[in-house]
Amino acid sequence: MKKYRFNVIFDVRNTAIATQIEKATKLFAALGATLDETHDLGVKDFVRITDRRMPSAHYVQFDVTAPETIAVSFREKLRLDRTIKRIMVQAL
Repeated sequence: MKKYRFNVIFDVRNTAIATQIEKATKLFAALGATLDETHDLGVKDFVRITDRRMPSAHYVQFDVTAPETIAVSFREKLRLDRTIKRIMVQAL
């Protein structure tokens, strides 16, 4: 078991951020991870805008203790989810 930090950028134009955070925490539990901390970093503007209809998004940081395969599994489960803009994983 290792510690990881997941930085997730959510597109919350059509859903609430609380719903998205709850969905992500349930997915972490289903993948065998323990959620240590959740930091809601709020809405931030993009430096480089790729979609002019979406100049900003909601950033959330999850600190988890999980098996080494968590990064691949988490990305694979959320690969087709349109409410996820980006996922960045760091090993701590």
